[in-house]
Amino acid sequence: MDALGLVTAFMMLSAGAFLSARLGFFQFTHLGRALAAPFERSRNGAGVTPFQAMATALGSSVGTANIAGVAGAIILGGPGAVFWMWAAGLFGMGTKFCEIVLSMLYRKSGAEPGGGPMLYMERGLGRFGRTLARLFSLFGCFSALFGTALVQSNTLALAANGLLGSLGALRPSAASSIVIGVLTALLAGAVIFGGAKRIGRFSERAVPVMAAAYAIVSLAAIFMNRARLAGAFLSVVRGAFGIRSAAGGFMGAGLIRAMKVGVARGVYSNEAGVGSAPIAHAASSETDPVRQGLLGVFEVFADTIVMCTLTAFVILTSGLDFSAYRDGTALAFAAFSHPLGAKPAAVFLSASVLLFAFTSIVGWEYYGERCFSYLAKGVSAAPFRAAFLLLIPVGAAVAPAFAWRAGELFNYLMAAPNVTALLLLSGKAAREARAYKMFEKSHKRSYNKG
Repeated sequence: MDALGLVTAFMMLSAGAFLSARLGFFQFTHLGRALAAPFERSRNGAGVTPFQAMATALGSSVGTANIAGVAGAIILGGPGAVFWMWAAGLFGMGTKFCEIVLSMLYRKSGAEPGGGPMLYMERGLGRFGRTLARLFSLFGCFSALFGTALVQSNTLALAANGLLGSLGALRPSAASSIVIGVLTALLAGAVIFGGAKRIGRFSERAVPVMAAAYAIVSLAAIFMNRARLAGAFLSVVRGAFGIRSAAGGFMGAGLIRAMKVGVARGVYSNEAGVGSAPIAHAASSETDPVRQGLLGVFEVFADTIVMCTLTAFVILTSGLDFSAYRDGTALAFAAFSHPLGAKPAAVFLSASVLLFAFTSIVGWEYYGERCFSYLAKGVSAAPFRAAFLLLIPVGAAVAPAFAWRAGELFNYLMAAPNVTALLLLSGKAAREARAYKMFEKSHKRSYNKG
């Protein structure tokens, strides 16, 4: 598993760098447009609104990886893992832009547009693409069933138990975890059975509120610990390259560990290259692939560069010995408790994890269902939905380490066929980006003449 993680880390970074260069680093030259994209008026048409599509994708990626995942990465890879999360995010913005543009180009149209990697593989690469599409869809089903249903429900149960315990309402136990899992499955089912539009409406309301609340409280915690901020940033830079001290040499093992853990958790968090988010974006009513792609750039920026960074610096400025912790959730709770107080931090962080995990569960069920429908054409998705919902209580009771490893493994397996297709089809995405730039220039010239 460690070797696979290291290989995947290099693959994702290399692919992201190549795609970014192929696109002319579009995610950097148009970052301002990407950050403004969520606030532009949505276009009318078939499907969910562009913002709802982005909110569904962002809700799926902004999950427990942004809290427990970041804390776990610091435990395993040290502060340097944060630097490699940033690298995964910056290049991941280009990767996700390419994914979404291709998903928009090759999606099926109609009253309910849809698509994703399986369609740009099949329609863009012929027979070889159909093989890739089947592999991607198979791994996508397993990732939803065993990655999300286990990982997110497991962390959700831990958070709910922590919240109930901090309020003195219930003593956490295995039985309470299962009850929480059952309740989660029932609530998720109420959203899931409403289809893409209900998922989109739920996401556009829940995601902005929970993200804003988490950002405000995290910034407050960092401000309270601001005296340690410079030292925390320096530890990230040193740790990223395995530097022992300001005047010391390099430590190769530390560099490799920080890179592997940081990129793995960064990819698990923002899902760039995994191929999940394009499934949500392909259902958008937007007709311009590049405009929808810019929402994908915003998505990765918000997830990794903002949310993961906030969690990391709450931990790194807390003064805690993070190496003394074995569980990411426990470290995150301790770090927030340091400036805010134990009970307020426990209540806030538990509520945040509950919402993050729930939006991830809802979004990933939709991804898995689309993958199942591709493999079993003409067959009702009801068996998949039932299996997914039944696994949520199971995930609430399994060991956290097993759940995280399952999630990362299936993300790796999804990424392999998807990145292959992205590299082969990247020229089409690059042409769309160039056409958009030409339109901008001609529009600007016409505006200036007017």
